Amino acid sequence: MWLCGGVEYALALTDNDVNHPSLSTSLVFFCSVAVALVLLHIMVRRNARSRERFFARLPGLVFRIDEAGKIGFASKHGLEWFGATDSDNLHNQIFDPETLLPLRHKAIEAKGEIQTIEMSVKTNHGEQRGVRIQMRALPPFTSDCQIDCIIWDITELLEERDRRRESEERLKILEALSNEALFLHDGGKCVDTNNASERMFGYSRNELLDLSAVDIIASETLPMVMANIRSGYDKPYEAIAKRKDGSEFPCEINGRNVSIDGKVLRLTSFTNISDRKLTEEQIRFQANHDALTSLPNRYLFMDRLSFAIKLSQRRRECFALMFIDIDEFKSLNDSGGHSTGDKVLSEIARRLTGTLRTVDTVARIGGDEFTVILPGTETPEDAEQVAHKLHSALSDTPINLDGGQSPFYISASIGIALYPDHGETEDELLSAADDAMYAAKKSGRNTFRFA
Repeated sequence: MWLCGGVEYALALTDNDVNHPSLSTSLVFFCSVAVALVLLHIMVRRNARSRERFFARLPGLVFRIDEAGKIGFASKHGLEWFGATDSDNLHNQIFDPETLLPLRHKAIEAKGEIQTIEMSVKTNHGEQRGVRIQMRALPPFTSDCQIDCIIWDITELLEERDRRRESEERLKILEALSNEALFLHDGGKCVDTNNASERMFGYSRNELLDLSAVDIIASETLPMVMANIRSGYDKPYEAIAKRKDGSEFPCEINGRNVSIDGKVLRLTSFTNISDRKLTEEQIRFQANHDALTSLPNRYLFMDRLSFAIKLSQRRRECFALMFIDIDEFKSLNDSGGHSTGDKVLSEIARRLTGTLRTVDTVARIGGDEFTVILPGTETPEDAEQVAHKLHSALSDTPINLDGGQSPFYISASIGIALYPDHGETEDELLSAADDAMYAAKKSGRNTFRFA
């Protein structure tokens, strides 16, 4: 309008009677408007360049989807990452309309809220990349509204996520196969645990999180466990644990202090060593007992004899030692074979242990040689009474043999030595009882003699 007014002055197209603004005023206003328009244009261009620089610095691809699902704008940095240029036909780059239209509709339905999806795309370089697309519709939320999108390259993130998922799956498999219970606790109060703990102790996970050491450690070993927790002891040690049903089992505990989020906690593992203890007990039993009769062997017998001497010295008591040899056993072994001899020896062991007290020790120290320790036997009469019982238990009932053999009637020669009358050491007592046994054999067998 002001431009037209200026033209009127220049061409004098209006009546002279009409009052017009001065020419100078119109020209000044015209120039002012022109300058303002130029400045506005410069600002718009500057903002556009700033926006382009901002998009260029972004690590992702910024683009805009038109109402046909085609790309109308894309940031330069993103195009370079994708392998495209501004000169390329963006409509045929990155995604096809069939892929973009559903994204556009989803963004419009969200009415300005940012929508995020993840998918895989193939760049112009031929690389398969994982991307995360974030998009937002700009108001007004009509079918032809503007949709701004940005694509982030998350290939490495997806690879790390896959590695982590695989690692977690492997850990779950290992945890399922592991029999070691793990507890993360604070001074004995459970903070976290694993599935093996549920199987080992019989509690659910939620129940375990409410428990402390006093609930799963037997009272006889609890003071030791708590002392190790307080001191930070980090070497394996053994203790007795207890299950929810009250049953107890031996376990090996290994604890270590760890720092989590600036707080010192203790990670403790429990290993059920019941099988190991049973194996150790079996090995120990086999090392100290006769394989055929399960009676103490010579090694354990000498240990028991040494203990009996020390106990008698401390209590100022006496005890008796018997040396028993089975009569005519060699002839039976030669005629009936070793299997027959083994059967007879097993029956003899059963009869000896069945006759004596639980505090007495019966041992097999040789082929057909047995020894008996009778603690608390104060007089020869006491020992003589036991000898008569043993003869009766062995001789009253014959042993029926297989293969049509005649029953075997057991007879035994017994030598008796008394502590401290006949010896004060293991060797002296054993030698005295052995001599007395040979004296019994010379006296006609199936009898006993004192040293």
